[in-house]
Amino acid sequence: SYSFCTLLAKKMSLFNSIQVGHMALKHRVAMAPLTRMRAVAETLAPGANAVEYYAQRASAGGLLITEATCISPDAVGIPQVPGIWTHDQTIAWSAVTDAVHAKGGKIFCQLWHMGRISHPTYNEHPLMKDRTGPVGASAVAWSGKVRTFKGPQPAVAPRALETSEMKELVATYVQAGRNAIAAGFDGVEIHSAHGYLLDQFLCSSTNKRTDAYGGSAENRARLLWEVTDALCTELGSSRVAVRLSPTKADSVTYHGATDADPVATYTTAVRGLNRFKLAYLLLSEPRWAMGKYDDTPEKDPGFTIPLINGDIYRQVYTGTLMGAGGFTPNSAEEACAKGTYDMIAFGRWFISNPDLPERLRSGTPLSKYVRATFYGGPDKGYTDYPTWAEYSSGTTNGYETLPQDSVGTSLKASKL
Repeated sequence: SYSFCTLLAKKMSLFNSIQVGHMALKHRVAMAPLTRMRAVAETLAPGANAVEYYAQRASAGGLLITEATCISPDAVGIPQVPGIWTHDQTIAWSAVTDAVHAKGGKIFCQLWHMGRISHPTYNEHPLMKDRTGPVGASAVAWSGKVRTFKGPQPAVAPRALETSEMKELVATYVQAGRNAIAAGFDGVEIHSAHGYLLDQFLCSSTNKRTDAYGGSAENRARLLWEVTDALCTELGSSRVAVRLSPTKADSVTYHGATDADPVATYTTAVRGLNRFKLAYLLLSEPRWAMGKYDDTPEKDPGFTIPLINGDIYRQVYTGTLMGAGGFTPNSAEEACAKGTYDMIAFGRWFISNPDLPERLRSGTPLSKYVRATFYGGPDKGYTDYPTWAEYSSGTTNGYETLPQDSVGTSLKASKL
């Protein structure tokens, strides 16, 4: 293992300061958006446990990105995910932002519309009784099952949004952005990834439109650009970010959203985002096996797959570029040191290590995450993961640790 002097002597790009939008960050380790399904059932607002959860993971000069947060009743497609469209939700989020800011941290709210990955039964919730059903770019159903309050159900064909509805949809994103700023967030991240609504417009398999929002890559990116433009106008571009999940022909895909020429499509989308001078662009690296190896991170091949999107889109995007998905401590450092990415967002490792930036800095073992408690349930697996100081003093709460250099199949030297 590295000695403290060795760590000090080694240049650690992850811990160089960086200006991101209006924020002066002290390090480049962000918390990626993580769906946890623990919102208050009646209000779909974050509860007191969410305040504790985010505060635990805040660090001075560090950036957290919230779990995906629904912008409207129509946007919901998973039980007990939080929203940002009601007064109660906005007030509840303000307790989260206050707690993060009290620790010197920064926090962005990820704005989410799930589109066709939803179900008509969500209309049975009092907050969603006036929904118009699942909507999408086109009336193309996903072949999988969606989560509902009654368990997994086969997805249905969404109602294709009318051209005349686009302005109202953009306005809904803007109002959610206003609510986020009112709640004290430092900015918003537009979720245009992982097969959800804006990604459904981008991808040719889910967008069969013949109007101005379908056909060419430019047309399919139009809605993303309009949402981005409207939020930048309303909030200022330094408070707006975007997430995309570019794929390739041989990579993982998300919720059946595929494209005939993904590199060309996402290159068009990314190039069009350059003009907005965003706080950052977050790219998912398509290396997560949809949870298949989450119980054995030592054997997860996703941690050994080379970068895909960073190498492609660093040549296209001119602003701050953040990567997420399949990073080890060492590969994150390498990506920052080479300039492929300016920041790295960790997801699963941030769930199980509330003090992740400090663990990466010091090289201490990582607590192993437990996939069974990722989504929903009580505070077990949510707020009970110990810091390294707590763990090393005997408060393990039953969790195991592993050395940083044992992450991934046959992976050597993954520790900084």
